[in-house]
Amino acid sequence: MKLARMVAACGVFAWCLNALPVFAQQAQALRSGEDLEQLIEEKAGFALELPELSFSWADEGFIGDRESGSLASTHSKVIYYFVHWGPTEVEEIDEAYVRQRIPKVWPGEGLEVQKVKAATVAGHPALFAEVMPRRQFYRAFFLIWNCPETGRQFIADMNYNVAVKTPRAELEAEFETTRKTLSCHPGTPVSHLPTHPVRYDNPRYGLSFEHPPHWHVYDNPYGVPHPAYAGLRNHTVGSVLAWMQDMEVSLQFAWSPIPDQEQPSGEAMGIQLDLYKMAVGSALALDGVEDFVADEYETLSLGATPVLKVTGTAELTKPEAKGQDFVPKSRLMMLIASDAEKKRVVTISVGIDYYRNGGEIHPPDRSIFDRWAVEIAKGLEL
Repeated sequence: MKLARMVAACGVFAWCLNALPVFAQQAQALRSGEDLEQLIEEKAGFALELPELSFSWADEGFIGDRESGSLASTHSKVIYYFVHWGPTEVEEIDEAYVRQRIPKVWPGEGLEVQKVKAATVAGHPALFAEVMPRRQFYRAFFLIWNCPETGRQFIADMNYNVAVKTPRAELEAEFETTRKTLSCHPGTPVSHLPTHPVRYDNPRYGLSFEHPPHWHVYDNPYGVPHPAYAGLRNHTVGSVLAWMQDMEVSLQFAWSPIPDQEQPSGEAMGIQLDLYKMAVGSALALDGVEDFVADEYETLSLGATPVLKVTGTAELTKPEAKGQDFVPKSRLMMLIASDAEKKRVVTISVGIDYYRNGGEIHPPDRSIFDRWAVEIAKGLEL
């Protein structure tokens, strides 16, 4: 299994805009979750449901046969957004201003404004623009408005990658949530949504908005696209970047006969000890994993087959090609189920790398793994 290498925080935008042409070149290799489900059922003989789109795998990555084998796959999805602010440039924002201002946000990207329509943000009139970059593997939505209470202009700049089949509906949902929950001045009328329980609140910047737990928000490391920016960020001028932690998820599916047991399976704390040991052993056997320490485990009885979920931290081998920002750790979830009558066991690993933000290292949020575990456990049939 090739574990995911999440992008270092200092290079997210460079990765999103510069590395993604590679995804564009590989677009033919990307397949849907339904394609992967069908392949596994045909080749391995068990059924499951996957919660996401845009999977890729090498045909030669299928190892073994219907009785015993494995298949490695990667799930990719890219949504990220910026919120920029600076002193008000014009008293009234109209379509003509939007069409000349937005291309200046990222000069060199060839941003072409295609649609403009009215909107509201934080109680202010705003204009929404749908934008096509010159490199057509991604799309962008922009919101631009003035905040008279603080004398600032705001631009929300939201992007999604179409080359990896990122669903447009997800960007639209995040866009609407940011629009409804963003506060740019005291007393802003905002909504609170249960799907976005985390609030980014920065009094120094005079900015707050809500986001899902698996998103990360930090200072935009690529400067501030406003003529007043002189290297310092404060209430007057600044920019933040938000991105999802699960832009790349590594998976491996493995199946085999149940090993002969010299003694009957034992139980402790509600889990089958033999399955627990097999899950840990399978994690340690993954390519690139030097060590694995489990710290969470539970049995999920959501579908036809009970599934043991074992989650922990994997220490990774650092490839020579990786720079100093690479974090050699991955959060790894092992889902394992067995069928005594069919005498087979199936193991599914889901891995997401830790990421670096400045001097701090963070694990991916557990909500990502909970979502994958629930969807897989509900549909798994051996």
